[in-house]
Parts: sequence; C-alpha cells; structure tokens
Amino acid sequence: MRLRTRTLLAALAAQALAVVAVSCGVPTGDATFQDIDGDVLGGLNDPTTTTTTTTTTTLAPPAPDPALQTTTTVPVTDPPPPAAMVTVYFISRGLLSPATSEVDPSYGLNELVVLLEDGPPDDSVGERLQSFVEPGLIVGTPTSESGIIQVELDGQEFNAIALRNQREALAQIVVTLLQNTPAVGQVSFTIDDQIVLIPTDSGSQEAASVDDFNRLLGETRSPNGGPSDIVDPVNVTTSIPQ
Repeated sequence: MRLRTRTLLAALAAQALAVVAVSCGVPTGDATFQDIDGDVLGGLNDPTTTTTTTTTTTLAPPAPDPALQTTTTVPVTDPPPPAAMVTVYFISRGLLSPATSEVDPSYGLNELVVLLEDGPPDDSVGERLQSFVEPGLIVGTPTSESGIIQVELDGQEFNAIALRNQREALAQIVVTLLQNTPAVGQVSFTIDDQIVLIPTDSGSQEAASVDDFNRLLGETRSPNGGPSDIVDPVNVTTSIPQ
C-alpha cells in the first residue's frame, strides 16, 4: 500500500516539473513581436504638444459708495478794489492844510463829513493841525443839486465857534467837499432852511468855490485875478439868522 502511494506521488511531481519547463522556456529563431503602427494605437506614440492659453479678465470699477461721496465747493471771490485817497483840510497857523485819508472807493459826501468831524490824524502831522468842524455842526448828510452841494448847519453849534474861526470852519467844509467831488463846483449853507452868507476872499456870497478861499490856501490874488505878493485881507461878517 505504501509503495503505490509513493509511486503515484512521484508521477505527479514529474508531471508538474514538465509543465513548468514548458511555460518558462525562451523561444528561439525569428522575432516573435512586430513593430506596431502608431495609427493603430491612435497616435499614442506621437510627440506630445503642450498648448498654453492666456485669458484676460477685465474687472469693472467698484461702484462708489454714495455715503462716502462729498462735494467741495471752493468760493471764487474777486479781489477787493483798491482804496481811494481823499484830501481833508484842517487849519494850521491860520491856513488850510491838507491831510490825506484812505477811504472805500465808493465813498460819498457823508464819508467826507465824518473825516472832518474825526479831526486831524493821530500822527506827527496831525499834532500841528486843528479843526473847527466838530461833530454836530453839520446836520444830516449834504445833498447835491445843480452843481451845488447844500449843507445844513446847526445854529447853536455854529454860534459856539469863535467869530474869527467861523470862516475857517466854513472854508474847511467847502474845500474838502469840492476837492473830492469833481462833479460840483460850489457849496452853500443853511441854518433852519435859511441861507447863510459865506465870508469869502471877495465878500459875502450865498455859495462859495475853492477859489473863494485862496488866501486860506496860502495863495494870494490881485484885484484883477492875477497872482500878487501883497493883498489886503477882506473882513467879512457871516450873516447868521437868529
């Protein structure tokens, strides 16, 4: 029994070895494999080509936030016009003496009256000047009609001025108003709507011009109207209604 079993196992081992030898044998002779056309493999053996595509994306600007939007308005202003210079007349040693003042270009008669009432400037020049036109002497604002400036005076204030200085006060007003108001040529005065006669170089007049106070301006005239070195002063009394 043991002998048959051994014989059978030996036969099976030999058969298994034969199968292994057949499977592992190396063929000889002509090449077993042939080159395979690339078309058959669907171009798998073709060179590889790489294509790069660039895509540009334009982004819209972000919408502004209305809450953050502000509008700045820069005001445009014209430069102020240059100031005007006027000449105001005061008294120095019995003569009219000019002093310049700076005023707004749109000045009028009222501004000239205020400058007279303010008195001489506070400087070395003003120290030697005096004025007989005090606040309250001129009533209201002078008016102009037919080339004549009409000035209303306060009778009480005028009478308070020394008689010898009344002419100088009137001369201050006449020359200051006319030298700075080229559209008119004379000045007249009233007190309580009554005409005041003005003592001028040539006598009492109802209206006076700058030339009527040449003596107070330091200019003398001969009787025929020409310059003269010596001319007798004219004493004139102002007629003031009481």
